[in-house]
Amino acid sequence: MSRTSNMSLHFVYSPGYSEITSGNGHILFHTNRSRWVVVNDTGLEIADHLAKGIIPDDVASIIASRYALTLERALSDVSYIHDHLKTNHFLDISGDSVVGRVPRLDSLYLHLTRRCNLSCLQCYYRTSDADTRTDLPTARIFTMIDELTAHGGKSITLSGGEPLLHPDIRKILTYCAPKLTVRLLTNGTMIDREWASFLSSMNIFVQISIDGSTREIHDTIRSPGSFDKSLRAIALLQDAGLGHRLNLCTTVMNTNLHDLRNIISLCERLGVPQVRFLPLRNVGAARRHWDAIGAGLTTADYEQFYDITEDLRSSKEVSVDVSCGLSGFMLKVPEEFSDDDIWCPIGRQLVVDTNGDAFPCVLMMREEFMLGSVHHDALLDITRSRKMDELCGALSERRSKIEKCASCTWRNLCQAGCMGQALDHTNTIWETDDFCNYRQHLYQRAFDKILGTDSRRLPE
Repeated sequence: MSRTSNMSLHFVYSPGYSEITSGNGHILFHTNRSRWVVVNDTGLEIADHLAKGIIPDDVASIIASRYALTLERALSDVSYIHDHLKTNHFLDISGDSVVGRVPRLDSLYLHLTRRCNLSCLQCYYRTSDADTRTDLPTARIFTMIDELTAHGGKSITLSGGEPLLHPDIRKILTYCAPKLTVRLLTNGTMIDREWASFLSSMNIFVQISIDGSTREIHDTIRSPGSFDKSLRAIALLQDAGLGHRLNLCTTVMNTNLHDLRNIISLCERLGVPQVRFLPLRNVGAARRHWDAIGAGLTTADYEQFYDITEDLRSSKEVSVDVSCGLSGFMLKVPEEFSDDDIWCPIGRQLVVDTNGDAFPCVLMMREEFMLGSVHHDALLDITRSRKMDELCGALSERRSKIEKCASCTWRNLCQAGCMGQALDHTNTIWETDDFCNYRQHLYQRAFDKILGTDSRRLPE
């Protein structure tokens, strides 16, 4: 339902299935934002009048006359619909255009070192088996932390290689932990009791990579002996009091596809509160080992796993938080991105490699997307660079410029999918990613369920 007045009602979705008992339910989607509201037939009629610019008091008179209601009751109904439309920006004149992202420096993702004590087959950051000794200089790291905090940044992610192999890692952690939320991404094999005590005292969040629920599967992917060492690290961190700030991370590949449900069970048995699954990327070491870990792996394989995780969440069969790695499926943009209604973190975070080159996203660490060098440019200048501004523009424009997305009901929720994954899948950011059709199916199912549950309910 298109409107030319101040109210941005663009789509009306009604279920095509007779078994949905609500029958008179409708969902109104905002023209340019990720907002939506549920209304019944009367609510739709009220919204229709408001969209034509009729003032609420007059709408109430129309409704009262049409349905033989008291004016007081009609005013109450109109006020209810009006308030919910206004809260979700449907009555906002400025809502006629897509809100653009203004870049700002909220967080850093630092690759501290290329050193690693393992030889993981899927590593996106390692391009050869050569033993590289490249480390991000400690003085430069301290400068970046100071710049980040000076501009209101709140968090930092430390990765590698294996970040614990950086020669000054303890100094780095000690310097940034009092000022920022710190996430340490590690294979865990170097964590002993002393390390566990140190990390716990620093109030640091720790992610440990686990690619199989058994020694045989994990060690084949990562390195012999790594599974037992990683599990020992988990136990030591829990003993030290860090268990609630711990999560596991798994890369999905053909060698562990059959084992993913078991990894969730392992996470439950270990008492780890969250597990993340990430899709395999055909870059770095994975490109050289693709026949062993990626051959035959299809979009359908991922979608089957996504279905399993969705069923587990819906049934509440698992006690851990499971993130399946599917981008672009959400019914509400996270609160931290509510100012511009764009869920992608590009423009909020800088990714820096061991050479000091800065990029907008871990998935976009290509020369054409390099934003600058931290050895020569201030972080704020990199954040406000022309390239970053263009990429932030693309975040808003992709949903209307990609032909498949422009006519899609879900475009403002999905926002054309993950720009980085689209780059991986199609070699351009001006296409959607490979999971577009699957997301459409999920949205259709989700809104059918919402209407079937209660056609009068409006989103929280």
